[in-house]
Amino acid sequence: MVSSGKFQFVSVQGPDGPKDRIQRRQARSHAVKRALEIKRKRERKSRENFRVSVLRTSPEKEVNECKALVGPLVSLSAGTLDPFETLAVDSSRLQSLLGDYKARQAPEPVFSIAEELAFQNFRSVFRASFDDPALLNAVMLSLAFAATGGSIDRECLRYQGQAIAYIREKMSSLSEAASERTIGAILLLAGVEARLGMTSHVQLHMAAVQQVLTLCQEKSIYLTPGIKRAIFWQDLNCSILAGSRRRYDHTTFAELRWTRDPFVPNFFRLPPGFQARSDLLTEGLIEVLQDLHALQCIRQATHYMKGDAMLMMQINNHTASIQSRLMSLPRSSLVQECCHLAAYICSVMLCCTVWCALVIPSHISSQLLRNLQQSNNDSIWSEHPDLLHWLLYIGGAFAPVGTIRSGYITLLRSRHASGLGEWYRSWPALRVTLRRFIYSDKAFDTPVKSLWEEISV
Repeated sequence: MVSSGKFQFVSVQGPDGPKDRIQRRQARSHAVKRALEIKRKRERKSRENFRVSVLRTSPEKEVNECKALVGPLVSLSAGTLDPFETLAVDSSRLQSLLGDYKARQAPEPVFSIAEELAFQNFRSVFRASFDDPALLNAVMLSLAFAATGGSIDRECLRYQGQAIAYIREKMSSLSEAASERTIGAILLLAGVEARLGMTSHVQLHMAAVQQVLTLCQEKSIYLTPGIKRAIFWQDLNCSILAGSRRRYDHTTFAELRWTRDPFVPNFFRLPPGFQARSDLLTEGLIEVLQDLHALQCIRQATHYMKGDAMLMMQINNHTASIQSRLMSLPRSSLVQECCHLAAYICSVMLCCTVWCALVIPSHISSQLLRNLQQSNNDSIWSEHPDLLHWLLYIGGAFAPVGTIRSGYITLLRSRHASGLGEWYRSWPALRVTLRRFIYSDKAFDTPVKSLWEEISV
């Protein structure tokens, strides 16, 4: 090991237990870091670390290309990616995955690479660099899994096996286990398992998170607000994707507490489309829809800026309250069930589109489509055609291209063919109808109009 700038050799004897392996890993790490420090000093002195490069494109294009690559790297590791290959994984593969659009969404909601969610980046959540092998392998698993389109290949299995082995080693020592890094690694594993529908595995890992959280409470270990957000969101998302039992809600952590802003009471009102049929809705659902309308007003405001970290944090809390309550409310009728699902999609897509935007909305869209297909001939929709069209357009606009989106298009075209959707053949008329419910011109116009154009062909 290194002490006062000098090497000290650590003798490791006896059985090969977790402590022995940790000591050897620490010794190797210190030795490598010391050697690299000497190498960097020597290179700076001889100026060998400067290279002459030739621009093959315009300076503006070159800068933009650099920003596109460097941006996510900086927000992810806050300058801790090691160019000298001292990480527990291949750093070039890490950089390659971070350049993949699909893969870059993968760590959410545990942490985010998106600039608009800078309050939830790697450093703010974990207070650490990339020197924790359990966390790093879990990150690589999430990135590689997303890059494959949601399937497990050999690379994913390798990262998964390594992450689980390191986590088990940590859990054998209370002092090692009680940290954001251990919790984060477990949460990332659970996120992959939830997408695969492995409910029992998800519940096992979320129970482990609760065990570590209890340990931190008992030992009075301070945890970052970011890791608490990560616990809440991953627990909620896993319950949606895999049907696992929820362990936390929007009131569990003080950092996610949210209340209505008394200075804008007119924001918190029920849109006229819902007001006209409030007798079909429960009191709890009405309150959630009022809060969702307020979120819509915030999104429509001229001063709305995604770069404002404090505003995005407040919106995150607002959204957490809405989604947590939606998942807990009873659904005693078809209309209530469909409104729950459409409201959830709106809550995701209004402000934090990068937050679970690739998985959660499409999953809920498929549930909403199934309900609408099964009740296509129900007389309730003849009585409420405007509500039905809002449900169809919200569900279809945010569904991925494929079977689900095609299902919505088929339902909408069938209604037009029967004459029940004649009022909505023009875009202005449809827009007026949708605005009677939850609808943001800024957030929804482009995807909804795109769907309308597909149907109108």
